[in-house]
Amino acid sequence: MCEMQKSPNSTLTDLVAFGELKPIGGRACWTGKDLVNNPCWGVQLTEDELAELDSALKHAYASEIEWEEDVPLNVTKDIFPLGPNMKKRLAELSEELEHGAGAIMVANMPVDRYDLSQLAVMYLGISCHLGHVVRQSSSGLRSKSRGYGMPLGKIRAEMAGKTPKDGKQANNYFRLHTDRCDVISLLSIRTASKGGMARVASAIAIHDAMLQRAPHLVPLLYQPIERIWESGVIALPIWCKHPKTGQFTTQISPSYIENAQYVNGTRQLSPDEIEAIDLIEEIGLELGHEFLQLPGQMTFLNNHMVYHGRTAWKHAEEGDTIKERDNAQNGRLLLRAWISPFNSRELPDTPEFRVMWGDVAPGVPRGGLDPAISAGIVEKPKELVEAYSSGKADYYGLYRRKFDGEDVNL
Repeated sequence: MCEMQKSPNSTLTDLVAFGELKPIGGRACWTGKDLVNNPCWGVQLTEDELAELDSALKHAYASEIEWEEDVPLNVTKDIFPLGPNMKKRLAELSEELEHGAGAIMVANMPVDRYDLSQLAVMYLGISCHLGHVVRQSSSGLRSKSRGYGMPLGKIRAEMAGKTPKDGKQANNYFRLHTDRCDVISLLSIRTASKGGMARVASAIAIHDAMLQRAPHLVPLLYQPIERIWESGVIALPIWCKHPKTGQFTTQISPSYIENAQYVNGTRQLSPDEIEAIDLIEEIGLELGHEFLQLPGQMTFLNNHMVYHGRTAWKHAEEGDTIKERDNAQNGRLLLRAWISPFNSRELPDTPEFRVMWGDVAPGVPRGGLDPAISAGIVEKPKELVEAYSSGKADYYGLYRRKFDGEDVNL
């Protein structure tokens, strides 16, 4: 699947496949079937490892944890010290995360043994042993409930609808995307009664498949494409290789790219560029893995190699006693952490990467909110706000293809 057959009739295909742009392959090039057969996807922690987590949690509570509401702010490796078994386990998973598939899952986090605050400490404690936990950001929904400016986010629906409004999270479908961090992690606490499926896909598998299917579009994704963030509009390629190491990196958020199109002065995307972005979703859903992330399942995804998304899910407003199973207090809930791993890759040293990531050196804290603060956070452009309030803009309306899971009315 990840190897390209030479077409004798296509000069462009020859140029892309056998010139500078060619299939990448490797362990990070996988299908959904490959992923579920990976021993690092669905890891069962042993009783000894769970006991070490419990011991670390008790040590943390004996320390002075600083809180903002129910979010712990100062969890570190010292506050949450792990025993030898968990250290060895995380070392193995860390290697797979950076040098393997780029996607790992622990299947049996003990979410039924602890309250939400305790789970938050344990979850961030584990994350701190993998890397630097960075403050989360969002160019659109700048809401603390989702983790904006915080080390921990809570992913849940606070309203029903395709477009989040008034700082509330919605039960909306997300196309395959990356977050602005090296690694995103999600710990499932509760599921919805319907919907809310998680989706993951190998960016490298998508890349190599697109070389086969639409080789003329691939070079467009290696060129700068405008997207919005807290500091305005910035242009970065969706796909990029480090000029010295050759390592692949990717950064995509279809909604941020779409929103930039409504900002005055932004270059308008060509039909082929839009088609290429659309095709990422189509190929990703064909090759990737869709699953219900059950309570206790904890995933870590390397944003430089792996895309993630979700389907819409059932949500009930507060006061709906018939459907209260799916309201904000009882419905789908995941904890989220953003991590800069200690063994992360070097990023391309360009002004744009430095601005958006803050640093391109390996193994250092980077990404998240701090680079946006350094660049200067600006208000959402008035013309973008007006486009949505007037109905001119439609969430994902830039793209031609529609997919299963987009309907929020479950």
